[in-house]
Amino acid sequence: MDTVGMEPKTAAPTFFTERTLADYLAVSDRTIRNWIRSGELPSYKLGASRRIDPADVDAFLSQRREEAS
Repeated sequence: MDTVGMEPKTAAPTFFTERTLADYLAVSDRTIRNWIRSGELPSYKLGASRRIDPADVDAFLSQRREEAS
């Protein structure tokens, strides 16, 4: 099998669900939904569920860190 010129597929970005982000941040699912509902945390609606981009989580946490200072 000739693999010259074949490049590995790039991995798709991994997004958080409300539940996985809640577990990651050690908060409740309801807290995540409140942040999304208030517009503080961007999310993407896919069918019946939501996905949250890790880059948006980083920006959200950075902003919260600055507010606390």
